[in-house]
Amino acid sequence: MLEQLAEIICNYIDIDPDEVKSGVSLRSDLGMSSLDMINMAVEIEDTFNISLPNSEIINISTVDELIKYIEDNK
Repeated sequence: MLEQLAEIICNYIDIDPDEVKSGVSLRSDLGMSSLDMINMAVEIEDTFNISLPNSEIINISTVDELIKYIEDNK
């Protein structure tokens, strides 16, 4: 799942997929904006067949939290 998420995240910010690791902050470490996060949520919903409302994605701060959310909502 981490590799899939890395690919999705890299669609929204210009980083190497290897930078997407457990525990990394989406905003401070990877530089994602709130708009990046909201746009990314749509692709995550489609890829993992889950619902990820804007009210939830803006409260997720790390890659680990995002993975946990996806796993908990499959």
